[in-house]
Amino acid sequence: MEKLWELMTELYAHKWTSVHGLADESGNWGKVLGGITKHQLADGVRLWVDAGNKWPPNPVELRELCLTPPSALGIPTPEKAWREAVEASGDPGTWKFSNPIVQEAARLTDWYSIRTGKPSSEAVEKRFYKRYSDLTMKLQRGEQLVDQQLLLTQEAAEDERERADKANDSLVRQRIIDQGLHLKTPAELRAELLEKMGIKR
Repeated sequence: MEKLWELMTELYAHKWTSVHGLADESGNWGKVLGGITKHQLADGVRLWVDAGNKWPPNPVELRELCLTPPSALGIPTPEKAWREAVEASGDPGTWKFSNPIVQEAARLTDWYSIRTGKPSSEAVEKRFYKRYSDLTMKLQRGEQLVDQQLLLTQEAAEDERERADKANDSLVRQRIIDQGLHLKTPAELRAELLEKMGIKR
């Protein structure tokens, strides 16, 4: 408890000490957090801080966070999730996400901002961590991550786009074969194109 008090005082200053004093004098925090390891405690505090909470948690809230860290939920750490979001930002529609929470946190952050780093890469990363932490806490409380109807609509739209892309690719390949273009060299194709455009070289 002594280490926790030092950390919370450092993070929240008067907001912590004005409510909880300089030590766990009542012993309530010690009782509620009994059995929690220092690593679990560190995970819980980090999740709370990453969510951007202006006030410190109560002991019950902190215990919930400590007992269900990202690893226990089967989701990537915030750092891994951020790296995945950055990699996926070039074409999120075709990316195979490790977990839907990564996709949802990135969508809420804004794919364009992640891809371009605007207004600033630090601000975008911070915003992603906040969204990811909020969603993590929703999972911990057993809440629904996203609107399932919206998710189904998005998946249906993606499937339709994928079918349309495949159909277009197939049509283009067939036209190439029908016109005998697949039998010509790039140089021959270029010469024909220049001729059709009336360009002589």
